[in-house]
Amino acid sequence: MEVSRGASHVYGIERHTLCLTPVAGDTQRCRFALGTLGITEPSEIHLVDFDSDENSLASIVYKHTCGIRALASTPWDSSQLVVVNNASVDVPVELVRLNNVPEGPISSRDALEQSVESIAALETPSAEPQLPHAVVCHPSLYNKTAAVVSSSSVRVWEFGAPTATQTHTIWASRNAMDDIEAAAWHPSAAAQLSTADGTCVRSWDLRLDPKSQQTMAIEYAHSGKVRALDYNPNLPYVLATGGDDGSVRLWDARSPAAPLMEIANHTHWIYSVAFNPNHDQLLLSAGADGLVNLESTVSASSAQVVAAGLGGLSEVDSDDESDVGSDGSGGDRGEKPTDGLVVQYDDHETSVYAAKWSVADPWVFASLSFDGRLVINTVPREEKYKILL
Repeated sequence: MEVSRGASHVYGIERHTLCLTPVAGDTQRCRFALGTLGITEPSEIHLVDFDSDENSLASIVYKHTCGIRALASTPWDSSQLVVVNNASVDVPVELVRLNNVPEGPISSRDALEQSVESIAALETPSAEPQLPHAVVCHPSLYNKTAAVVSSSSVRVWEFGAPTATQTHTIWASRNAMDDIEAAAWHPSAAAQLSTADGTCVRSWDLRLDPKSQQTMAIEYAHSGKVRALDYNPNLPYVLATGGDDGSVRLWDARSPAAPLMEIANHTHWIYSVAFNPNHDQLLLSAGADGLVNLESTVSASSAQVVAAGLGGLSEVDSDDESDVGSDGSGGDRGEKPTDGLVVQYDDHETSVYAAKWSVADPWVFASLSFDGRLVINTVPREEKYKILL
């Protein structure tokens, strides 16, 4: 069946960009924040609001002191971001507040240039031999922590009023690791996370003694460098990884000898993978080939486990012929969600560094390429009905 992908909504700023985050603390408005590198022009943070009812975009632009390499929205406050600055400055990483963010739709008055307020500094140049390049906040509203990633370490910070305190450090040199590329928090455990270095994916439990914190390792998760990883929010033992070999792989951390699934629909490095926070059978991937892929991974999702009434993925029968709906067509096998590429989006002309799901609307996602092109898309209606019916 042909899939109608719907209209793409483009927000272009003609500035170089690497980082995008959904506004995690706002469950009412579909909002994303992006930061510019500020190579030849002043750096900015753009707060972009998408109204799915009106199919319209609005934004507020915030001036920032230096280029931005990475940013992450804090779940506990929709106006706060953890920002990784792109230059050797006094404050390489900081917690900032976006001032005058409206609770409702962004108006023309709101869109006037606004300011960023620095709340707390997380790093100093002397504390880290390699400048940080990524940051991830814990997804829990009540766990106010963030992991700051550099090639040589992952530093975990805990936020209080008004300061930030470093609580743990994972050193690459002390754990025989290659340069650390990425990290992801376990969705339901406060002190567990995974990292990617070289071809390896590792899991850590920060409650343990530093010498025994590593709890799992997949030595050759990909044939090239692993650049992206994400946890399934509903099956927290399932990880998605993306590598320089152009493949996306799903892993069961309880038994990681071989991947649960391998997807090869990219032709270059993969920079971003993201499970849908509500419907985890939907997976986004994006990379250096300029493509954004929406994949269905239903056979390795919580939906399949629940439907089968079993305790693990290894027992799930992907050929189960049970009905999926009662609308007269739901019993048709072709109307059930199946594994495979749902849509491939080619809205970008340069490398896509991030593809993220909206927190407020589970069917909306955004992607960002290096040339400053932000594109917002929605899950095709046909795939949505397959999931819901």
